[in-house]
Amino acid sequence: MTDDPDDTAPIVLPAPKRWLCCHCGATGVDGHGQTCKHCEGLGFV
Repeated sequence: MTDDPDDTAPIVLPAPKRWLCCHCGATGVDGHGQTCKHCEGLGFV
């Protein structure tokens, strides 16, 4: 192995973790059919 910069492995970033919203049950809507205020309708936080 040489010290040539082209021989180095690329940097791999881990995937972000997404936690399901416990307020809407990961549906994105609250009990009234409105967009969940906690996750902004995404279903995860």
